[in-house]
Amino acid sequence: TLRHFSWEKYLKETGAVAAPSHFFRQSTTPPVNEFKAGMKLEAQDPRNTTSTCIATVVGLTGSRLRLRLDGSDNKNDFWRLVDSSEIQPIGNCEKNGGMLQPPLGEKDNTLLNFVVQ
Repeated sequence: TLRHFSWEKYLKETGAVAAPSHFFRQSTTPPVNEFKAGMKLEAQDPRNTTSTCIATVVGLTGSRLRLRLDGSDNKNDFWRLVDSSEIQPIGNCEKNGGMLQPPLGEKDNTLLNFVVQ
């Protein structure tokens, strides 16, 4: 049989405190996702957040993007909301004095030669 879950009881039993609703910043209306598979953008490498890399949109679900860092395989795909500050349009890194990095573990910079020239 299905039992009713009680947050009040759970919090009391575990000695936990619920996060107050005013801590949450999500928009009541999810952002529109106008991205298409194959589009390029700049994204923070989720394994090394100080690196900004070239990424490709490989999937879409609602207001989320499935991204793949160029030069990596599908084992390292990751998801970001379309309004995430961790994704930016191409050229943003250079415009702000940054430098695009190859994906973590990628030793060869040939991927970026076409970007730098």
